[in-house]
Amino acid sequence: MKNTRLGIGFIGGGFIARFHIKSLIGVRDTDVLGVVSKPRDTAEEAAIFAREIGVGDAKAYDSITDMVADKNIHALWICAPNFTRIEVMEEIVHAIETGKGELIGVTCEKPLGRNVAEAQRMLELAQKVDLLDGYLENQVFSPSITRGKEIIWARGAATTGRPFLARAAEEHSGPHMPWFWEG
Repeated sequence: MKNTRLGIGFIGGGFIARFHIKSLIGVRDTDVLGVVSKPRDTAEEAAIFAREIGVGDAKAYDSITDMVADKNIHALWICAPNFTRIEVMEEIVHAIETGKGELIGVTCEKPLGRNVAEAQRMLELAQKVDLLDGYLENQVFSPSITRGKEIIWARGAATTGRPFLARAAEEHSGPHMPWFWEG
């Protein structure tokens, strides 16, 4: 029988990876199966978090290549620091090109690169090994978004019915860590 579930591995286990892991609650036919991060205890903690909230039987991996080699992992979410993105993508591509494993796709948390050249390089690398590619921007659980949703449902839905679309803008409060601009 063909596998009908999408196995996901996370590269990076910090705060943004945990937002994305949490966002998979209620998403059908997906499982978080792996996390790799430096330091390893961050990967262990993120894997435990994924198991505790019921989004998959995640385990910590020692390397990206080891995670690519897991036949149950089909896609990778890159949530590692910005200055590591090219290196991470190169390791993914190398693992695929050397026959260590196969993937369907890869997604990258914002920003795709620290500049246009890095963003273009990320795309070139994904295309080199025929990976589906995506771009992640997850603010689902930020206080302003959750409060806005509460207000829309409490006030708007009460007077006009079920909302179908809401648009908002918010200024970014980051960068949160010094590595955001390092490189």
